[in-house]
Amino acid sequence: MSSASSAEPRPPSPGSRPTSLSPRGALLVVSSFAAVLGAALLGVVHVPYVALSPGPVTDVIAGSGEGEDGEGLITVAGAPTYPTRGRLDLTTVSLRGGPGLEMTLGELLTGWLDPAVNVVPRALYFPERQSQQEADARSAAEMTGSQTNAKVAALTELGIDVPATTTTRVESVAADVPAAAALRPGDVLTAVGGVPVADFAALQAAVQALPGGEEVTLGLTRGGEARTVTTRTVAAEGRTLLGITPHVDYEFPFSIDIAIDDVGGPSAGTMFALGIVDELTPGAMTGGEHVAGTGSITADGTVQQIGGLRQKVLGARADGAEWFLAPRAECAQVAGATPEGIAVLPVSTLHEAREAVEAIGAGEGGTLPTCDDVAR
Repeated sequence: MSSASSAEPRPPSPGSRPTSLSPRGALLVVSSFAAVLGAALLGVVHVPYVALSPGPVTDVIAGSGEGEDGEGLITVAGAPTYPTRGRLDLTTVSLRGGPGLEMTLGELLTGWLDPAVNVVPRALYFPERQSQQEADARSAAEMTGSQTNAKVAALTELGIDVPATTTTRVESVAADVPAAAALRPGDVLTAVGGVPVADFAALQAAVQALPGGEEVTLGLTRGGEARTVTTRTVAAEGRTLLGITPHVDYEFPFSIDIAIDDVGGPSAGTMFALGIVDELTPGAMTGGEHVAGTGSITADGTVQQIGGLRQKVLGARADGAEWFLAPRAECAQVAGATPEGIAVLPVSTLHEAREAVEAIGAGEGGTLPTCDDVAR
């Protein structure tokens, strides 16, 4: 006789199943659990990468054609403008993995398997610990600077003078200098080492009087508040620098407005400039052709390299473009891998880009060198 606390197990009743699993059943349970756990991890584990894929395209001369209302991306007031036709598309990339949009392990694996997607370390695009707000502000500032440079470059290309004044306001800070941790775009520098600087010439002279690597206290105004910060200078090519790009005020002879939403960064500059040139000159620069492109631009008309060229070419071709203008320095990215039906043409300056589009419009695009030619 046994007590209640040590009751003997009852034999299974007829037709009942054993409660233990067979080896095969146990394997199935473990495999199923592992699959569920793996799927969950793919969706929640974040990785320090970003994925670039083809993004939307926008015609910068839309609204400027015959019979259109003229309310397109680019609006000029105070100077004659001319109707045009064809398309001049700026191109974009869709980016996943930046601040606030961290990339998951599953998205990383999917991106690696997709030939249209380029997966790269996040540090190539975003500084460590940069917030989404900071990333958005930087992108917006780059777009504003891109538009200003495009206006200056376009008018200069057309022989129109644009007076300029360099200021002590910080336009941007190089990522690899000590000042990157102390200064922000929009800061207005007012003193170097306690000595007031009234203009850029005084700022430049005060900095260059210091040794490279010297600790220096800078007076500045940020958001309307006066403050001081401490940083170090850097030596480069026999000069002492802070590593900033100063803001330049331009006196435009007439108004040029560029209205675009949901696009940031500097890479549309070349296409903005071409659109302005097209609107301010008689005839259709493209001759009715569909031309796309990319490349940031400086105020002097230099076309500079950008990121995501291959994805931009794919996006342009998917939208029907047959010609693509690309920074010459980046031709290697697409050489030998250009989609069928689109020619990628290297350009180094706005003048070269304009000549290329005019050649396309005249039916002579086939004579222009391509990125495949340059890379050989």
